[in-house]
Amino acid sequence: MDAPGLIPPLIGAPLSPRSGGVAGIVEDLLVDAASHRPVWLLVRLHDSARPYTFVPAERMSSRTGAVVVPFDEKALREAPVRLASPSSCASEHAATLSRHYGVRIPPGEARGLRAPPALVSR
Repeated sequence: MDAPGLIPPLIGAPLSPRSGGVAGIVEDLLVDAASHRPVWLLVRLHDSARPYTFVPAERMSSRTGAVVVPFDEKALREAPVRLASPSSCASEHAATLSRHYGVRIPPGEARGLRAPPALVSR
């Protein structure tokens, strides 16, 4: 168990669907430019020709050694936005992904912490 008050690193952490196991690796966080809160996780899924996708950071949690999202692996693999390499993602992708995951479209602009990818939603 993590020590109280210790925030585990998210970038580079294994991504676990709600059913357990490891589906991929968190490559970057896209944070709201105003609040600095994570909005999307840029994820590299294992065993995929187009491995990069975005997963909502809303309701994510952590357990020792992994970031856990409240979606099953099938939903992650069937995400309608899949990229061969990390790159920018347009606002229409935010809307498409939000519908796919059943979450509201985050307001404002999100920017990556590490890499140039940015997901803008208005």
